[in-house]
Amino acid sequence: MTEALFNETDLPTLRKAPSHLVGAQLKPKFATLEEQARFYECFETDPWAAAAILTVEILTAEVLDPCCGTGILVRAAIRAGYDVAANDVCDWGFPRDTEADFLTHYIDLTGKTVFMNPPFSKAGAFVDRAFELNARKVVCFQRYAWFESDDRRKWWERNPPARIWLCGDRAACWRFDIAPQDRNGNPNTAHAWFVWERGHKGGPVIGKIWRDMAV
Repeated sequence: MTEALFNETDLPTLRKAPSHLVGAQLKPKFATLEEQARFYECFETDPWAAAAILTVEILTAEVLDPCCGTGILVRAAIRAGYDVAANDVCDWGFPRDTEADFLTHYIDLTGKTVFMNPPFSKAGAFVDRAFELNARKVVCFQRYAWFESDDRRKWWERNPPARIWLCGDRAACWRFDIAPQDRNGNPNTAHAWFVWERGHKGGPVIGKIWRDMAV
């Protein structure tokens, strides 16, 4: 399990330093980190959103982030006192417990929470896989458009979440390879956390989280 890797002063309140991808490794089939990030749909969760959700949702003691990327969710969960395992199919320079494709890799998640921001096009498959592996709870960050599409209507009818937490303040979620100094402009995309709990019936209940809730 990943231990607390950073001192309190190193934890992100806005964004990590410009050296955020130092140590990142390219897979052989890619020429650049941009190409790799585009292929795997790697977008960094705004740290305030990661911190704020943990003020309204209680996770299980053991947590897995199966697509940890640059470590935003792992750091937030460690800071909140959880025992967190960090996995990813790529090495983005953040310490991982396993390099694996969550959709094909076996891991026993009995009684655990999956806390994640998966690729948009595979988000439903990540949720399905979490419960196939016997997860107790899934807390998933995505663009709110994920909930709106008619293409996913049947999936949502089969998998209604217990709760949806809409980001009342816009969350700025930039692709990994874009350097902080180049992350300009105001975000115009709504994001939300979608929460499932094994055995839950009914729902969803919709609430909001705000930037000033982040601790």
